[in-house]
Amino acid sequence: MRIATLKTHIRQLVPFCAVSLFCFALGLGVLAGLHELAGVHYLVAYVASFVVTSSLGYLLNGRYTFRAGNGDPSGLARYTSVNVCLLIVNGAALRLLVEVFHVWYLAATVLLAMLNTPVSFLAHRLVSYRLGLRSQQEIPRRKAA
Repeated sequence: MRIATLKTHIRQLVPFCAVSLFCFALGLGVLAGLHELAGVHYLVAYVASFVVTSSLGYLLNGRYTFRAGNGDPSGLARYTSVNVCLLIVNGAALRLLVEVFHVWYLAATVLLAMLNTPVSFLAHRLVSYRLGLRSQQEIPRRKAA
């Protein structure tokens, strides 16, 4: 990997982590508020929290992390597809941690968020915003010019 490419990844990873941390704090508040205050089952609250944070994450990451502007409908569809896959895997893992291993639901959510951040970054970079594909397509054009 070239140094310039590595710097680009780091320049994207830092704001991605900042957006993720902000969305995580908001999501944790939604999750705990719905479960603790409204009595909603923790998995239903987790899905509601996911919807809120995914929507906000799409807007913030598109604008500040990947510089994709306001995005386009196909980008939103890819982003949603990636996040639904992550939700299914994380929801199953959350249920396993809480109901089989008796981990407190908020602690399990924190653990999953830490494991999920690098996976989410790569998935959104390569699939949602298609930056990996875009940068590979630009290389032949530069050489030809």
